[in-house]
Amino acid sequence: MSTYKDLQILSNAAFYDKCNTRNYNRDNILRKNTDDCIYNAKMGNREIPLFKILLTNKCKNDCAYCINCSKHKNQKVELTPEELAHCYMKYYEDNTAEGLFLSSGIKKDADQTMHELIETAHILRNKYSYQGYIHLKVIPGATRDDIKHAMQLADRVSINIESATSEGLSDLATTKDYNKDIIKRISWISRLSNQHHELAPSGFTTQLIVGANDETDKQIIDQTHHLRKKYKITNNYFSSFIPVKDTPLENKKISDPMRTNRLYQIEYLFSQYHIKKDELIFNDDGFLNLKEDPKYNIAVNNMDKYPIDVNTASYNELIHIPGIGIKTARRIKALKRKNKKITSLKQLKDMGANINRCKTFVKIKGQYQSTLF
Repeated sequence: MSTYKDLQILSNAAFYDKCNTRNYNRDNILRKNTDDCIYNAKMGNREIPLFKILLTNKCKNDCAYCINCSKHKNQKVELTPEELAHCYMKYYEDNTAEGLFLSSGIKKDADQTMHELIETAHILRNKYSYQGYIHLKVIPGATRDDIKHAMQLADRVSINIESATSEGLSDLATTKDYNKDIIKRISWISRLSNQHHELAPSGFTTQLIVGANDETDKQIIDQTHHLRKKYKITNNYFSSFIPVKDTPLENKKISDPMRTNRLYQIEYLFSQYHIKKDELIFNDDGFLNLKEDPKYNIAVNNMDKYPIDVNTASYNELIHIPGIGIKTARRIKALKRKNKKITSLKQLKDMGANINRCKTFVKIKGQYQSTLF
């Protein structure tokens, strides 16, 4: 049986994979005062502790950013499916973990790795009668049958695209084919999900490493928007590149974490605010402005539309205004349905608006602040 040290190694090796289930704005948070294998993840309105781990950190792939790449000389360990299932159930029965996030390095090939991931989930579901949350990683190059089997056992599946373009992935790895090994598998997951809604009912996700290559924010957003629109991906996740010693990219500059934050904000604007891709504002080099949030930049670059009278504005116009969120916009429209009006900035503030952000863009009783601040 593997030691506690082995579990720590395999959990640390899962560093880049994000385990949050619905929260865009936070990375994995190591759960304090408990085991190193446990990470908090947002599910609905609460955080749950996930047991996040790899079956093995042995990997034949040569991903230049990854601590588990074939060229890295770190200590290699592995668990059998039975060992992993047994370990997880101990954490689950002790109320230390409420869900499993399971991935793996590719020890031999994609088929063997997927079979072991599936076997682990099968043992949990059938031998231990475990009915809780399981998130399984789909290995690039996995067969359609294995993907379907994984989706039958898991609540959620994911496959990492790592880069926004085929060329970008080629800069990071020589052992993966972007379109054949990854995009084709995303297509299969999407079709299976559409045909059989009971498969992986919590959806499927993907993830990119931000800053490991020279791809721009525009390239990343173009691709993630395409994946969401065409394949109905539940969430796109972003992991900021951090150089790892003794990997080919150990001397590359760390990615500014604000870049990742801005990309998450764009994802939220797409999914919740229904902002259109052609509304986004990029610098001439294709990168987002890291000093200001994207919604504010859209408004500033469309000042001909402002100020807007909050009492006559449509819901879509309201949620485009900096400082006015979805809840506030709904409250404003609810007030209008009662034939009542907002008569002051204080009243707007009391409804949840950030007045310092929105007062330049709104008009109340014909009055507005005429200058940006």
